Amino acid sequence: MKVGWIGLGHIGAPMARRVLDAGFALSLWARRQDAADALRAAGAGWCDDDLQLARDSDIVCTCVGGPGDVAELHTRLMPQARPGTLFIELSTAAPRSAEISAALARQHGLQLLDAPVSGGVAGAGNGTLSCFVGGPADALALGRPLLATFSQRIVPCGAAGAGYRTKLVNQTMIAGVLLGLAEGATLARAAGIDAGTLQDALGDGSARGFLFDAYLPRMMGGAGPVSFSLGLLRKDLRLARDEARSHGLHTRLLDTALSALDEACTRHGEAAGVQMLAAG
Repeated sequence: MKVGWIGLGHIGAPMARRVLDAGFALSLWARRQDAADALRAAGAGWCDDDLQLARDSDIVCTCVGGPGDVAELHTRLMPQARPGTLFIELSTAAPRSAEISAALARQHGLQLLDAPVSGGVAGAGNGTLSCFVGGPADALALGRPLLATFSQRIVPCGAAGAGYRTKLVNQTMIAGVLLGLAEGATLARAAGIDAGTLQDALGDGSARGFLFDAYLPRMMGGAGPVSFSLGLLRKDLRLARDEARSHGLHTRLLDTALSALDEACTRHGEAAGVQMLAAG
């Protein structure tokens, strides 16, 4: 089965590598050709034209920035794809955009899954991501072997857009945890508590969790690798706030988190890691 892949960022690249290592015939396209160098050296193919990638693939995977990127790609690529081609959209975008893309897919005899993932760069590399899937059951049956190369959990969430909605709920919840970790780390530093002592004291208690283990050391040190950027989290939370408002809900936490992210992006840049929420 021929897989075309677009999107080789922090998470997209290790996901694509797992697809390649699982034995899929993988072809790549990226705006910057050098982004594909490592995967090409490992055996992936390259397409100079993303339209040709769509024509030649049985499955087209996209892992890009947001709703605008998704809509632009689907509008251009879907008319070029062969009937029966499956598009798997792995970004975090607006639920409405999945509904629009699903209608376009049906128009051209294609199938679409919105399948955003959670678990970070480490999860992508280790194949332990959680994948939230919106779309038809038969499309998921076709795409499941590919999704399983990088996902430990593949959860059918409903019709088109349901995967995105579930991911936005996830992002809303982790926003609260990240803000709490950032303020806690800031308080610990001000009180003269070092990172090792804090981890020993809290590491087996109720504060501990995946994000505690992943981010507290980086927040205490104000450094470390970028697993998830301030700009991407801000994009996700803006989408979550739009979704909440569409249901007439209050957005107090999201408003607070977005205010903190706006300030952090101004100080440190959108490409900085979310650990910079705890920086001065």
